Amino acid sequence: MDYWYECISEAFNEAGIVATKEQIKAVADDVKVAHENYGMAYGHDAIPNPRDAEIWRLKQQLREMEANRDQAELDFKKNVAMRRGCQVQDVSLDGDGHVTIHR
Repeated sequence: MDYWYECISEAFNEAGIVATKEQIKAVADDVKVAHENYGMAYGHDAIPNPRDAEIWRLKQQLREMEANRDQAELDFKKNVAMRRGCQVQDVSLDGDGHVTIHR
């Protein structure tokens, strides 16, 4: 059943208010809309959260670090391939940094 309908129905019951199902549904729908707009009414949605900016900055920093790591790994594989006389795609690194050449 609908959460807001149940809330309003219980609140009416506890307060001794008699209402039809249609009336309870109408009040529940209004409360639901009011709840959805609460953040905007009190500025929660309009005021930037400093944590969001920090998260965005850290994600950007992580993307840059990953790109640098990927480029360094590719450069390393190219260097190994050049020294061993094989193709770059034949060189692999495992999680411990061990180099394997597949021929």
